[in-house]
This record gives sequence, structure tokens and C-alpha cells, in this order.
Amino acid sequence: MRKRIRTSLATLFLVLAAIVVRPLPALAHVKWFVRQDSEYPVSVSHFSLTEPAVQIWVAIILVCIAVALLLDRFLPRPPERVIDFFWQKRQQVLHLFQVMVGLALLLTAVKGAILAPHLAEAGGIGLLLRFVEGGIGLLFIANKAVRLGACLMIGLFLASTALFGWVSSLEYFNFLGIALFLLLASLPAGGPTGRFKPYALPILRIHTGIALGVLAWTEKLIDPNLAMRFLEKNQINFMKTLGIDLFSDRFFVLCAGCTELIFAIIFTLGLITRINTLALAGFLISSNLYFFLVGKTEEAFLELTGHLPLVAIAILLILYGGGSRLCLTNLFFRQARTGEDAAGSKSRSEGPAFP
Repeated sequence: MRKRIRTSLATLFLVLAAIVVRPLPALAHVKWFVRQDSEYPVSVSHFSLTEPAVQIWVAIILVCIAVALLLDRFLPRPPERVIDFFWQKRQQVLHLFQVMVGLALLLTAVKGAILAPHLAEAGGIGLLLRFVEGGIGLLFIANKAVRLGACLMIGLFLASTALFGWVSSLEYFNFLGIALFLLLASLPAGGPTGRFKPYALPILRIHTGIALGVLAWTEKLIDPNLAMRFLEKNQINFMKTLGIDLFSDRFFVLCAGCTELIFAIIFTLGLITRINTLALAGFLISSNLYFFLVGKTEEAFLELTGHLPLVAIAILLILYGGGSRLCLTNLFFRQARTGEDAAGSKSRSEGPAFP
């Protein structure tokens, strides 16, 4: 009976995923490619809850959250031998994570930006912050003084918040999550601070979800004009090209923003983290492939550099999950979760405690 329920839920999830994902590839980080004072003026009406399309997407979002909650409860976990294999390789995986994040920071600093390709600051302050950013990248790549690098990264994030505003800082909240993850992961297993170690992956997951959600709002859902400018320069609305009038550029932006919002909410709630991360990784790959296929090599490498931290986070979440702490299922299925934790399974309890 339970197997039949699992099969039915998995089928329902795949159907919903097809409905959500089929219309569009991923939209890139729009602000990396289109300035807010762009010379391509576009003026379209903002989205409103009174629109049928918006109401339908609200319903889809709620259904996806409900399905994700059920799937997280009933889908089988990865095989223990697979989990044990990656558990044994956690030091190498953590170093790979640091190298990817460090390389992204180093390349961004060389390009004259702070944390993200479009966050540039001239003058002495900007030069100092880029120097710190490059130093953090080198520490992470060399796997030396990682805790110091993480502390400097928190300072860099706070400085960028002061320079570019709190909205921009929330759009790249995943960098703060990376720094906190590395600090918590470096804590000794024993002692008074050891109880905070299991929160490393959940904090990384939640910060990533918040960053994705804020980006969906600021770049697409609150005001679609910036994303519309991006679509004018990059014709990725293939549904419109196929002659399907329903998928205007404005509707395409709505679909992209709501899809990103679904990813963000599911990350933040801690539901089906591996499945959610795999779907997000597919979006990131399709976005990069688009630029390479149309011959926009400079844009492709720009986005590849900007996406490296997200890809690094995706590797961790796919291999180790998002941790059992700070999950919505803890509220609904506390008794069942407690039983799993008591069984002592690494993959079903606290998640990996990185050395």
C-alpha cells in the first residue's frame, strides 16, 4: 500500500514538474546583462493578483508545496551505501566546494566587482574590498585558514550591504550562508559548540532559498520591465517563436519568476532538497548552454563565473541533502522523524558533520 502511495505521489510530482518547467528554460541573473538605466526602454504593466494567470500560478505554487511536503515524507531515502561512500569522501567534496567558491570570488574581484558581476564600486573602498575578496578566494582554494576566510567573507558581505543596499545583499544572501556554513562545519564535534555543527547544511540551504526568492521578486515579479529588456536582447522565449501567442514575453517572465519562487520556497522549507537541487541545476546548465550555443562566449563565461557558488552549493545539497534541522517536516512529522534519528542513520538524521 505504501509503495503504491509513493508511486502515485512520484507520478503526480513529475506531472506538476512538467507543467511548471516545460514552458521555459532558466532566465539568467537579469541584472548581470541589463542595466536598470538601460538604453532599451520597455514599459509593461506590473503583475496583479486580479489577473487570472497570476491566480493560476499562486494555486500551482501552493500545490507544489503540498506535494513536496508529501514527497519528503514518503519518498525513500538514497541507499545507505551511496550515502556512506560520499560520507567517506566529505573532505574532498568540501575542498572542491571551497575551490569553486574561491575561484568565483577571485575571478569576480579581477573583473572589478564585489560578490556579483554587476556590483562594482570605484575608488579606494572598492579596490580594498576587491583585494579582500581575492584574498578570501585564494584562502579557500589553498584550503588554508578557511575559518579566517569565512569571517572575512561575512565582513565583505556586510560591507557590500552598506555600499549597495539591503535588497542587493538579500539577492546574494547565499554568500553569507556559505560563510556561516564553513564556520559551523569547522567546529569540533565535541565540546559546547559541537551542538551547532548539524546546522551547517540547513543554514546554507535556507540562505540559498532566500537569495533565489528575493531574485525572483526583484528581477521579475515585482516589476517585469528589467526582465523584458533582457528578453529583447536575448530571444529565449522559444514558445513565442513557435507561434504560441499565449506565451508573450510578459507571461514568460511571470512563469520564470514563479518557477524560481517555487525553488526558493522548497529550499527554505527543507523539502525534497535533492530533487529540488537537481531541478535547479538543470536550469543553471540550460542558461549557460544558451549563451554558448548562440555564440555569446563573453556572456557565457560571465554567467558561469557568477553561477559557480550556486553550482558548488548544489553539489553539497545533492550529495548530502539539506540536513534534518530547520525543516517543515519536523513540525508535521516530528514523531516519525524522532524515530529515524533514534535509529542512528547518518542520511536521515543530522546530515553530514564536515570535518
